[in-house]
Amino acid sequence: MNQAKLSLALHFLEEEPQAGARRLELQEAEHSAAVLHKAPAPIAAKVLAAMLPTFAAPVLALLDNEDAARLLKALTNADIAALLRQSKEANRQRLLGLLPLKKQTACHLLLSYPDYTVGAWTETDLLVLDHQMDAADAVLRLKKRAYSETRDIYLVNEKRQISGKLSVYDILRASQNTPLARLMQPGPHSISGFTELNAALELAVWRGQDTVAVVNQQQALLGIIHHHQLRRALSRAEPAPQSTPLPGDILGAYGASINALFDLITPSQTSR
Repeated sequence: MNQAKLSLALHFLEEEPQAGARRLELQEAEHSAAVLHKAPAPIAAKVLAAMLPTFAAPVLALLDNEDAARLLKALTNADIAALLRQSKEANRQRLLGLLPLKKQTACHLLLSYPDYTVGAWTETDLLVLDHQMDAADAVLRLKKRAYSETRDIYLVNEKRQISGKLSVYDILRASQNTPLARLMQPGPHSISGFTELNAALELAVWRGQDTVAVVNQQQALLGIIHHHQLRRALSRAEPAPQSTPLPGDILGAYGASINALFDLITPSQTSR
């Protein structure tokens, strides 16, 4: 494949990760692993996350530590946990060993919940602040590192139970010595991590909001889940028919470059 076709094919994976994922699910795991090896980490991670975990886990297992680590870095904790659930024990331990300690701990926590519950799909990479902090404390922590979720910032007490929530805009507009407790909205809704996915989807808590906090049995904050993530978790638990063709508009836009990408690595070329 020449560079122009490769660039177009990778653009397809970036813009249509769901369609790319469906195609990869039809390939042998060795073939799919070789394709993802060719893609930059952000693109490969989007496609891997869009694949059903039962198909994605064997692909991840075939990647060497360097490739696996770059994809794991770009995936959310919930997506990593979903893949680890479908991995054999030895490979699960190998992949966990590639994660930073904080991410390892979060994934162990998610793995402790059955995969049919909200806790297993909770996003844990969010900024959580002590309810006694002020705006300056919050700004320092926002600058220190990037988080997957910053739209809602939760304040917790010494037992990590939710005191309230606020937005990053509230923090940035406030004077530095403003107590966060003065800026917060008290009493946000939460659901138990042990709530089953189907039951969670029907809760009245979704009226007027698309994100809800997830707590454990001691009411301590685990993380959050979005309504679209809940629907996605349910769809990933129920594999879709694999014979569905790509939409005509996608085929028309990318033409032969799609097939060229999936033919890029032949089985004899997959061992590295």
